[in-house]
Amino acid sequence: MSGRGRLLLAAFVAVFVLTVGVVSLGTLALDERGTEQPTVETAHFEPENALPDETADGGEITMDSNESANTVVVHTGAAAAAGQVPPLFSAGTDAERAVSTGTAGGPERGVGPLATTLAANGHDVEFYTDELEDGPLQQTLGDADAFVTTAPTQLSASEREQVQSFVDAGGRVVIAADPGSAESVIDLGSSAGMYAEPGYLYNLVENDNNYLSLYVEPTDTDPLTDGVDEVVFRSATALGTAQGEPALTTSADTRHSITRETDSYTVGVHHEDLAVIGDSSFLAPENAYRADNNVLIGNIAEFLVTGEKPEEMDVDEPAGTSPRTQPPESEPIEPEPVPDAPLPDNDSNN
Repeated sequence: MSGRGRLLLAAFVAVFVLTVGVVSLGTLALDERGTEQPTVETAHFEPENALPDETADGGEITMDSNESANTVVVHTGAAAAAGQVPPLFSAGTDAERAVSTGTAGGPERGVGPLATTLAANGHDVEFYTDELEDGPLQQTLGDADAFVTTAPTQLSASEREQVQSFVDAGGRVVIAADPGSAESVIDLGSSAGMYAEPGYLYNLVENDNNYLSLYVEPTDTDPLTDGVDEVVFRSATALGTAQGEPALTTSADTRHSITRETDSYTVGVHHEDLAVIGDSSFLAPENAYRADNNVLIGNIAEFLVTGEKPEEMDVDEPAGTSPRTQPPESEPIEPEPVPDAPLPDNDSNN
């Protein structure tokens, strides 16, 4: 190879080595500096932000009255598990498909906090299942001052009439009406024009961890809602009344399962000695201390034992023959006399 060829080859090698060196140094510099990554917000992945807000538990169930011992009859039904919300019906008939929520337990468990509070304050609590097991309800109510039912649908027609007679006699009655109890509430609350609507209520905007768990607020000053700011109902039904005023209502973004209309619905009514609450789940131990549920339970206990002593009921009266529902006796109708037929005129035939 000539001298000129060797010179060109040496120059080429030098340029190649220099180029490779520069590229390598640039790559190292870029690696040391690193690539800047955009900032990603991950606050919504934090547990405290991902979980919905929960309503606080706590408080006590208390009674302020010093009433002498009262007898309160509590009806929970035979089949319904206490603490278990009865079926939610999309319409007001038992034939509709049901969706149930809640927990299992014995029948008396669902009213345990209320019963315990009454007993702790010196009052007698007597549980009633049905006529077959405990005898006629009318006899049980004959010695009672107040009556509570969390299963109005399990009262027979005659038992409902006996409860109506008890209210008429001055006994205090609280009805905890879950969805599906429209017909029974109409019967029990007829004296005050109280009723329950078919279907159930739900809220997709604001709820206590479940669209069926509604926040409920008092409407005005009422003995049942004294000291209550907010309660939680796990399975609410809409109520109405022709007498008295609503005591508890839902927020304005609550929907009805049948109409799907958004509105503020009444879920608690009270008139004189009768109160209807559109939910029974708040009485169960797992819900009794949610929000101000404990205050509401204490107020219900006060309501049950602070009424006038009921008048005596006629326990010998046959079941289902309440005088208020019997048609008035009518006197027999005498048949009208038949007028004598006129005698034929003999002259006209001549």
